[in-house]
Amino acid sequence: MVRRGLTGGIFRLLSRSEIEAIHSASLQILQHVGLSVKSQKIFNVFKSGGTEIDEKKNLVRIPEHLVKECLNKAPHNVLLGGRNEENDIMMENGRVHFGLGGSPNPYTLDVETGDFRVSTSEDVVRTTRLGDALPNISFVMSLGGAFDVPYETEWLHEASLMLRNTQKPIAYIAAGSEGAKYLLELAAAVRGGFEQLERRPPVLLFSEPLTPLVMPEINEAIIEFAKVKSPVAYVPGALPGASTPITLAGEHALCNAEILAGVVLTQLVRAGSPIVYGNNMSVIDMRTGNVCYGAPEWTMGKMMVGQLGEFYGLPTWGSGAGTDSKTPDAQAGAEAMMNICLSAAAGVNLVQNCGTVAHGASGSLEMGVICDEIINYVKRILTDVEVNDESLAVDLIRKVGPGGNFMAEKHTRTYLERGAILHPKLFNRQTIPDWKARGQKSAREEAKEKVRKILKEHQVPALPKEVTDHMDQILSRASQTMIKK
Repeated sequence: MVRRGLTGGIFRLLSRSEIEAIHSASLQILQHVGLSVKSQKIFNVFKSGGTEIDEKKNLVRIPEHLVKECLNKAPHNVLLGGRNEENDIMMENGRVHFGLGGSPNPYTLDVETGDFRVSTSEDVVRTTRLGDALPNISFVMSLGGAFDVPYETEWLHEASLMLRNTQKPIAYIAAGSEGAKYLLELAAAVRGGFEQLERRPPVLLFSEPLTPLVMPEINEAIIEFAKVKSPVAYVPGALPGASTPITLAGEHALCNAEILAGVVLTQLVRAGSPIVYGNNMSVIDMRTGNVCYGAPEWTMGKMMVGQLGEFYGLPTWGSGAGTDSKTPDAQAGAEAMMNICLSAAAGVNLVQNCGTVAHGASGSLEMGVICDEIINYVKRILTDVEVNDESLAVDLIRKVGPGGNFMAEKHTRTYLERGAILHPKLFNRQTIPDWKARGQKSAREEAKEKVRKILKEHQVPALPKEVTDHMDQILSRASQTMIKK
């Protein structure tokens, strides 16, 4: 059974003509400005694929016809496989799925002390288990980095811990071609071989260009994933006013060009390789220079992603649950609700950053639980309103009549069972006396108790020993080849 996700795509920020204008501007950028490619492997793929090459400057210019050809080859639907099929998710047609975590954040907001501290491998395990348990979380990224292992293989160690501690698919990074090969080996070990890996890939590669218009060597990971038809999310991390024009139109024209270059790269490597359209545009507070996740423009950028991905017929990715607040407070709740709700309403297929605080610098287990509850609300908001004879209930209204009461009616019970009214699992609706009698707990305190309960009680089935032994051997080989002596 594949998770189809809730139906989004009901909110439209751009008109069709505006989308076409962004597309046209991006094609001009690709054909006349071009990309600086820092990897010889990537450069060779573009060179053999029919792009215009400037060997001296390592510059690649991509003609419009090649962009169109590669868009036609890229799949419209992309499957991301869990350890078991009931945790598979399908990226298609505005269906929305939410993910715990983001990049390997340097800090963790400790659930017991309430203080920030450097993240460790144990934090990766704890946050992955939390993501596995939360019902509205469909995929997992790391909320904190494993900063207690050598940095050269830190990300690979984190990916291994996530694959061992969740039955849901994961999304993660890889360091270049060599790193991607090791990550794919880990994924194949979990799946049972490379043939099964291609059928139901459990890992989505998250990869970024160096905006503006630079493909760094680390993007060689894309080639390795495309070879085996494992999905790639190619996601510029733009800073309007710094790495792109400050306007949303100019930023998206430039970043859309970068994303289309990623589409071309994957399809030149192997036609039909799954590629996910994404944009992790952030906003700079020009007064301080700080990157902002809670800015309205940040959310507007994600909404544009939903429409542009739909225009190209590609699955989409967006950072839709982050907050600038340093703690799970009113600001965090407001910003997370704005980001989650509007990203979902725009139909972004994969929405990450659930559980991140401090503009992505830290993970918070409590915030992960709060985001799970927010998603519960958003799912209800985006549920289609049923209008038919049964729901209009004219006969029932006639029966009850003026001054009557509908509480005891079978119709009321039936629709309550169908979820006509959402009953929250975390947020409280108690009376003041009941709330005081139960300890006057804030939403953060309630979330903290739920975190403790999950970490104490939730068990993820262990992978077979032969699989974990194989994974350990892969990590050992990676350490021998990648750690600088």
